[in-house]
Amino acid sequence: MFEETGKAFFSALRAAAERRLGPDHPCLVALGDAANGRGDAAVPTAQDALSALDPETLNALMADAHKTLREDPGNILRAWPIGGAEH
Repeated sequence: MFEETGKAFFSALRAAAERRLGPDHPCLVALGDAANGRGDAAVPTAQDALSALDPETLNALMADAHKTLREDPGNILRAWPIGGAEH
């Protein structure tokens, strides 16, 4: 399930970071790698990049990502196994 929901989560976080922090912020690469499933170290690297942000910025990014995910029910449905197959 993380394969689909994790990608959606990190994609939403990356988009929020780009809007709030600008296209040249260093955490964008780490978030993009996690969103695209680039290796076992991608998620911990993204978590480290997020942890380096000040708490106010991190909270704003999380709120933005949560809003994006909850406003697109397809994010949930794509991850939901129906009839033994994922959609």
